[in-house]
Amino acid sequence: MARPNRLFFIISFCVLLLFATPARGQNSKKSEVLNHFSRQSDVIIYSRFDNEFTPSKDLLSILERQARWDDAAGNLNPAGLHLRFEKIDEQATPGGRVAVRYRVFAEGAPENKVFAFESWPVDKAISADPRDIYANVQGLLMIHRPKPEEELSFTAAEDEFDVTLMTGSAEPMRYLLSSIDGQLKVFGTLVPHPVVSVDQGCRLEARVAQPDTKAALIILDGFPAKARIPVVLQSEGVAVSEVLETDSDGHAVMADFPFVPGKAQGTLRATAEGPKCLPSVVLPWGAATQPAPKAP
Repeated sequence: MARPNRLFFIISFCVLLLFATPARGQNSKKSEVLNHFSRQSDVIIYSRFDNEFTPSKDLLSILERQARWDDAAGNLNPAGLHLRFEKIDEQATPGGRVAVRYRVFAEGAPENKVFAFESWPVDKAISADPRDIYANVQGLLMIHRPKPEEELSFTAAEDEFDVTLMTGSAEPMRYLLSSIDGQLKVFGTLVPHPVVSVDQGCRLEARVAQPDTKAALIILDGFPAKARIPVVLQSEGVAVSEVLETDSDGHAVMADFPFVPGKAQGTLRATAEGPKCLPSVVLPWGAATQPAPKAP
């Protein structure tokens, strides 16, 4: 990272601490919420630009659930399995949107189990696929028990299980594969059109957490482990600052409510500073600011 850029960031961050900090006690809070999967109390940090807005406990619980989704299985997934998605194709729809189709893998999942598959979009409740799901040796999910010739296959034509998405920029879909006997749960999150910045191995992502981006998740990965990382959030001329503490994997998550009083829509910019990196992302918020990408 160029020295002038780093100097500019440091100066900007100090200015924010001096002038934005008096409101920081109102703009940044920690809320105890219940992790629905591990049944343990956890904490999610959040920021807001509207001092009059206080998120409800239920909303914070949903955001915590989203933030911890991929690692929520606990003892029901001792090997730490995660769903993996492989793009098959994409097609334009009559409305000008793009439908992207993926095959799904759960590498390490046992073949001798029958599974259920559930989906959790941003704006709806969790829903279940009515079919029984199976996995072959490669972890490829299938709609029936693998045939002998499909045991080692990475594809299975009409026999494989796939998912099709039409999402806007930075909008995730979360999935859960559960064995019918209740002994295994494998989680995964798919973001077809991510808003991501990577600088010197530091990865910063902004992810839609509520419709119209009324809430967003700011996700850090690849930063130093157990470090305090300065993060500056800006929305329509208003700025707040945070210091996020990464875990042993260099990962941290926070929620943000980007709406600004008197504005119907706008742009959220998040910037994080590591020792040798300065990734920054921009995410629109408000009604009609998250159109789905169109086919070229």
